[in-house]
Amino acid sequence: MSKVVLLNNVEHKDLKVDASYRAEYGDNVNRALAFSSEFGDLQKEYPILFYKNPEAGTFHAHVILGLEKDENLFLSEQGWLGNYVPAALARGPFMIGFQEREVEGKAVKEAVIHIDMENPRVGVDTGQPLFLAYGGDTPYLEKTMQTLQVMHQGAALDESFFSKLDAMGLFEPINIEISLSSIANVNLRDYYTINKEKLAQLDGASLEELNKLGILSLVYFALVSLGNFNKLIALKNKKMAIA
Repeated sequence: MSKVVLLNNVEHKDLKVDASYRAEYGDNVNRALAFSSEFGDLQKEYPILFYKNPEAGTFHAHVILGLEKDENLFLSEQGWLGNYVPAALARGPFMIGFQEREVEGKAVKEAVIHIDMENPRVGVDTGQPLFLAYGGDTPYLEKTMQTLQVMHQGAALDESFFSKLDAMGLFEPINIEISLSSIANVNLRDYYTINKEKLAQLDGASLEELNKLGILSLVYFALVSLGNFNKLIALKNKKMAIA
């Protein structure tokens, strides 16, 4: 169950949130939704793959965090093993909502922050405060707002981004097999990546179009990110050696 309410500095002036990442909070997942607006940060640390919804036929991006079900190799007792946390996890119990307000006689939708009061991170005694003593936002809440903005901007771009790549025939299915010494082979199926040969064969007009749309750099980010499977394998081998 969830109880989503509009965040405000009156009712929630003393509210605290645990900003850590834990399995009991649902962070022990082997993949997370990725937004195109964060590809530049994600590609430095995680593999980025694409998933096609079999019912809607639409594409989404995922970052791969583990090699087995319910495994996040970036979770540790010392904290998150990475410099950037994917926005889908970093947002914690917060989400963006919209309120209508009148501006110069016209109704406009304004983005506002909501919080799930039933989330286990919320209401802890030793968490991060959201508001300063005189009502201003704390650095933690400001960082959370930046994360939500990344998600909001990415969601607005993703549909056109993935549709354009699909229309150009740049997606190709990929089946990744990884052999580890002490467990059965790991297989990542039902995913797609960018077809490098087709990308290289695009004419100048198509490349210019992708560049003007802000898509071309994102394509290369996704391709470069695949090298991060080596990091996942190293983290997995280290985990198995300790166990």
